[in-house]
Amino acid sequence: MPVSPVHFIFIFLLYQLTGSATSRALKELVGALGGSVTFPLTHSINSIDSIVWTFNTTTLITIQPKTANNQDTVIVTQNHNKKRVEFPHGNYSLKLSKLNKNDSGAYHVQIYSSSLQHPFIQNYELRVYEHLSKPKITMGLQNNKNGTCMTNMTCSMEQGGEDVTYSWKSLGQTTNESHHGSILPISWRLGEKDVTFICMARNPISSNSSNPIFARKLCEGVAGDLYSTMALKFLWIFLLLSVLVLVTIIFITWRQNRKVTESIEEKKMDTHQEILNYYPPSGETSEYDTISNLNKTIPEENSVNTIYSVVQLPQKMEKTHSLPASPETPRQFVYKNVI
Repeated sequence: MPVSPVHFIFIFLLYQLTGSATSRALKELVGALGGSVTFPLTHSINSIDSIVWTFNTTTLITIQPKTANNQDTVIVTQNHNKKRVEFPHGNYSLKLSKLNKNDSGAYHVQIYSSSLQHPFIQNYELRVYEHLSKPKITMGLQNNKNGTCMTNMTCSMEQGGEDVTYSWKSLGQTTNESHHGSILPISWRLGEKDVTFICMARNPISSNSSNPIFARKLCEGVAGDLYSTMALKFLWIFLLLSVLVLVTIIFITWRQNRKVTESIEEKKMDTHQEILNYYPPSGETSEYDTISNLNKTIPEENSVNTIYSVVQLPQKMEKTHSLPASPETPRQFVYKNVI
């Protein structure tokens, strides 16, 4: 039996419909934690027998469209989803409310029709994100050298850090600069114009910025180290000057004391020399002994009875300050009687 051109056209349209129905591209959706998301459903199927919504491998909802005598029959398989699902647009597009992190995953819808050889399938991928809070900035190890501060700043999220991208803005320089990435290396020299750094964090549903960070505040250690170094230098100079002044005072005092001591010693030597010069230089020492009346009962004698003695000492007795330690030879005494 020959095939008419009308049959060829019908077969071609049916192939296009069934083929395109089974090769729908994946639709990616994002939702906010606690918010809602709608899974759009577009089709041109008039006679629908049933619709099945699936999450991963679990059936969520089964729908039997209304007929002439009945309304739509909607069966929700899990009780906690009954208040979360609805079909607001009348074309069986699914709206899911009160999203939580566990709602992230793969969703599928299958439309069965007697007019289709294969079911119509649409796939979705849902990701649920949190609204971002202010990002946190931490500073790495700081290197301060010759008044220059060099360090790395890291921007991060304490929570909800999934699929977050970071960027930086540097304000206050000749040209405002931007940098992408969570780590920003900085270099700031004491005395330069202050620079402000701001970290911006973004995820698919929200964005937030950090509090501004000032380079002068961030690099306070540079000024502190510089001032400490200067203070230490001044301290060393002060100590050296103090030691120098102290040594000078000690030296001057020692010189004065030495002069006083030398003056006293010179005076002692002069006095000693005068004492030595007091004795006669000759080898004889004249001593005159006058014997007076010891007892008044003795009658006074005439001058003719007075005896004068002249004593001649040995040569060794010239120095009065050097007496012999042992007895010498008997002294020779010369008596001259004067009558």
